[in-house]
Amino acid sequence: MRFAHSAYREAALTATSDARGLREENRTLYRVINLVGSSIELGPMLQGIVDLATEATDCHACFIYLLEDGLLTIRAASPVYAGAVGVVQMRIDEGLTGWVARHRTPEFIREGAMSDPRMKFVPELEEERFQSMVAVPILARAGDTIGVIVLHTEAPREFTEDTLKLLVHIASLISGAIENAQLYDQQRRRVDALTSLSGLAQEVATAADAAAIGHAVTRGVRRLLGAEICQLYRLDREGAALDLLSSSPDAAGAPEALSATALLLAAFGDRASRPRARSLWPELDVSDLLVTPLISGGERLGLLCAGAPQRRPFTGEETEMARAVAHLAAIAIKRAELIEGLTNANIVKDLFEALGAGDTAFAATKAGEVRCDLSRPYLMLCAEPAAGLEQGSGEWRAAAELLGHDVAELAPRAAVEAGPGPVRAVLALSSRGPEVTEEIVRRCRELGRRRGAAVGLSELHDSAGGAARAFRQALDATMIGRALLGDGGAIGYAEVGAYRYLVHIAAENAPHDRMRAAVDRLIEYDAKRRTSLLDTLERYLAERRSVIESARELFIHPNTLRQRLGRIEELTGLNLDEDDLLSLELAIKLARLHGRPAEAVARQHPG
Repeated sequence: MRFAHSAYREAALTATSDARGLREENRTLYRVINLVGSSIELGPMLQGIVDLATEATDCHACFIYLLEDGLLTIRAASPVYAGAVGVVQMRIDEGLTGWVARHRTPEFIREGAMSDPRMKFVPELEEERFQSMVAVPILARAGDTIGVIVLHTEAPREFTEDTLKLLVHIASLISGAIENAQLYDQQRRRVDALTSLSGLAQEVATAADAAAIGHAVTRGVRRLLGAEICQLYRLDREGAALDLLSSSPDAAGAPEALSATALLLAAFGDRASRPRARSLWPELDVSDLLVTPLISGGERLGLLCAGAPQRRPFTGEETEMARAVAHLAAIAIKRAELIEGLTNANIVKDLFEALGAGDTAFAATKAGEVRCDLSRPYLMLCAEPAAGLEQGSGEWRAAAELLGHDVAELAPRAAVEAGPGPVRAVLALSSRGPEVTEEIVRRCRELGRRRGAAVGLSELHDSAGGAARAFRQALDATMIGRALLGDGGAIGYAEVGAYRYLVHIAAENAPHDRMRAAVDRLIEYDAKRRTSLLDTLERYLAERRSVIESARELFIHPNTLRQRLGRIEELTGLNLDEDDLLSLELAIKLARLHGRPAEAVARQHPG
């Protein structure tokens, strides 16, 4: 009888304990329901769940992981581990937490948690202290894992099946709330992003030039994405290099590790093919790299690059925002460059009209507006079509545009007018000296031959008062170059010699004397028989009638030269030992300036 009474009493106590436990569980679940219904904010709700679960289970630590972009990230934790929130992450194939997320089933380790092969040691969580562990998946309505609730406790306490069941009920109750909160948070972020994008678009639209656009874009994108660094690059005209247009922070320089080609390929490739952010900015604590091309009307203009802080990769939404900003930036930069180009074109046109009219004061003002200081060393340049091209033709328009770009690269500051007539330019130099001028003339010879142009260059000047004179020198050198250079090239005014005294004599005003008649007979003879008596005579006169020097320059034997000179005297009636050879030499130069040798060849051999 005594034994039956004891069993009855024990059963009653158990029933009382079970009822008390059920009431506590119901009270906890009721509080969970009130919590998830009281707020749509994700962070406060998750932290409240952590506090309730910790109180109800008397655990040492509670963590709630959410699955975001393929990673399980702690979004709420017991106060002692608050520093792990948003920092500690693991892949879905790591640890017991990842195992539960993959298998979508609860799991707990009664004792010896760290000895379980599924565990992953995370130093920030001090897991070596823990003995027992419970992990429960948080499942979405569609059945996919959206997170995991994890409880830890220290020895000697162990979790029971009741703890596991309670945690399963909590996970079930909060799953819908998490989905709703995530959706709300996503929509709020989109609204915030759209608001920020709208403000940034307004700032970009009102920016005065490409530099201001770049500053607005890099500062705005860095703020929008929470990036560690953001840089905007402009692709050069040849498409071979990237120039840093703007950076935020300002002190960050352009990366040296990668070429423009590698970055462009990264912009159009997948994430796996992109270079590491640290390879671009080794001095910064960056992880993920975002590279977005700037394209306007099918033209590649540059790149927008951003580096994310450690442990925070860029999301798909952030990538889309960057693309939207890059599109805005490309259109704005192209527009600004077109406006700047048109404005500068009008300024440069006024500059050369003023030089043509001799108004050096106004010309100096216009030059200053395009950052060409005429009080420092400068050269004037003029180029006209050679090699059979005609001004106004489609071929010359295309060649002049390319030549204008080439000329702009000859000097640190250049004011260039690139067609459709002559190409004209002021080249403001960083230093003076004959070697500087010689190098520019050499490069212009190459450009003239490549573009089919006769390029004339003035002497070096260093005052605004000499600008009109320098312009006339360039024009004269160009006119002489068109007569002498054939298929194109360049000539400096210092090289034109006696031609500078003849260049303004029109063909109809040239003397019609005995010397001209002699020169015309040689021109006709050479054109008909394809000989070079005029060239021979010109070289002979240039070498001061030295047979040896003339033969050497013409690459012929001295006796051959003597025979040619005899033939010249026979054809022209000249006596090369007694006649006025200076007048003869000037008559040859006038003939070349007026293009008479080429005209004779065209008559004798049309087509």
